[in-house]
Amino acid sequence: MWKKLLRPDPRRNRLMGCILRGVGIVVLVALSIFVASRAAAPYLISSSLVRSAMEDAVAQWTGHDVTIAGTPQLQFWPEPRISLPFVTVAKSTPDGAVVLGRIDLLSAGFGIIDAIKGRPVFSDFHLIRPRVFIDRNAKGHIDWASEGLLSAAVRDAQPLGDDRQLLDATLDTGIGLVMIEDGVVELRDHATGRNFTVDGISARVGWPRLSGALKGSADLRLAGRDARIDFSSTQPLLLLGGRNGQGQFDFHSLALNASFDGIASLQPSYFLTGAINASTPDMPALLTWLGVTLPGTEVLKTASVTSRLTTSGDNLRLEDLEFQANDTRASGIMVLSPSQSAKPKVSGTLALETLDIRGLLGAFSLDLPDLSNRDAVKRSGLLDWLELDLTLSADQARLAPFMLEGMAASILATGNSMTFDIADSLFEEGRLTGHLEGTSSGFDNGAHLELSITDANLGDLGQRLALEGPLPQGPGSLDLELRTERPIWETGPEDIKGRLSFTAGPGTLNGADTEKIRLLAGQRSFFRLSEAADGQIPFDRLELSARFSDGSAEIDKAQLSNTAETLGMTGVIPFSSNGLALSAELAAEPVAGFPAPPPLRFFVGGSWPDPVISPITLPAASGQ
Repeated sequence: MWKKLLRPDPRRNRLMGCILRGVGIVVLVALSIFVASRAAAPYLISSSLVRSAMEDAVAQWTGHDVTIAGTPQLQFWPEPRISLPFVTVAKSTPDGAVVLGRIDLLSAGFGIIDAIKGRPVFSDFHLIRPRVFIDRNAKGHIDWASEGLLSAAVRDAQPLGDDRQLLDATLDTGIGLVMIEDGVVELRDHATGRNFTVDGISARVGWPRLSGALKGSADLRLAGRDARIDFSSTQPLLLLGGRNGQGQFDFHSLALNASFDGIASLQPSYFLTGAINASTPDMPALLTWLGVTLPGTEVLKTASVTSRLTTSGDNLRLEDLEFQANDTRASGIMVLSPSQSAKPKVSGTLALETLDIRGLLGAFSLDLPDLSNRDAVKRSGLLDWLELDLTLSADQARLAPFMLEGMAASILATGNSMTFDIADSLFEEGRLTGHLEGTSSGFDNGAHLELSITDANLGDLGQRLALEGPLPQGPGSLDLELRTERPIWETGPEDIKGRLSFTAGPGTLNGADTEKIRLLAGQRSFFRLSEAADGQIPFDRLELSARFSDGSAEIDKAQLSNTAETLGMTGVIPFSSNGLALSAELAAEPVAGFPAPPPLRFFVGGSWPDPVISPITLPAASGQ
């Protein structure tokens, strides 16, 4: 059978030959017609007619006056195109013509048959060095709005399901490919008083018909830096008309990468709803590029954010927010909205893996005062231009040199007041809560601090603070209240008022020995505490209460007690000299029916951590 199939068949060969000759003739005829039409076109088509039609087409598209200063050029190979040099689009006003755009060279393709009939239809536009001038008035409208074909299509377009648009057939016309080389757009925004210029634009936009989808890309320069934008929309006419329309864009540059995919409305009041994604590998470079100074961002190197964005009027909502700055990650929801003051309000809830509390307060211009430079000028902070109502949580929160775990906090800044609350946190095996309150942005008129620590490990606390001298070991609790009426950045120790309450026990006071103190007090009129620092004093309870004012702490009560003895102190501790001025009494308890020895009273002076002890009364002779 195979031999039969492979055997030459004269009839089959003749049929194949006829088919090939027919195809060749069709191709030859089509090629001849194509070449003949290109060769005859210059004699059949009037260049002035094509020029006039092109000029009318641009005027119909824009709805404005169009003038052509140069001599048009026609080409018919490899496709018919017309090129018009020095095109100007202008708008007539009572004050005279206002130039809206200039194009060094505008070219477009057209069909030969339509041109021969005297009705050329243009497509696939190419603009070389176009310069577009846009004025946006206080209501958000732009001066390019007109009665042209594009404006009529924008007004007539209606939304369809599946993110499409519907356009009357009489307005639906073909556009094709639009290419731009070395373009410039200048926007004068009277609503904000700012001017924007985008130059170096090289774009490629595909828009087959007005009723269809648009897709394109553009390379451009923003503020002297190269960038690229890829964009598309299935409802471009709705977007151009300021109505809600589908849109997607990707922005790429060395300092910022961003994308949006959703529904948008660009004018007069913008609306956005969709997924956003933005990241920067170099935050300082991005802020420099934008010409923006954001307090508290000095330590930021990289940042990224993904969210579901919704805006309506002046409200902006970020849901399913995922944020990363350096190595810190956060998630939650944030809302930006108007407030009763001139500053916008940020509210929401954020859950963070880690948080630097001092850096956070620094962003609000609440840095701790620099005591070495009391004449320092207050730097601006977020509170100068934002109101806040934020709930925060953090797995770990650093308040150097301490680390808080499981912190729940809030920030409320409205009107002329601001509060930062730590509602709960784990702190050195205990718990910590805090409240910081002030008036005016940046605490211009003072501050009020409340801090409460419960059952913390005092040994770790002293070690982290790098304290010297006798230190208590064991669980302890502290309540601290401080206030100042001066601006917080100018506050010094003499400006602070408040109180301290501290309790601890059971535990030990390391670096002191009461037996050695008694012995040395019976032998000398004064000695250093370090000479009696080899032991420790056990205590069942340790209490301390003090008041702060005029640059010193006044000790109302400092008492250490155990079953054998009690040590009490009162006096003053000046902050400026790190000195001590305390009177103390060491009293022993009776043992096994024997009377207690007389108490030892002594004075503690000098400076911490090695003050001088001077006995006031000597113990009994039997104790010497």
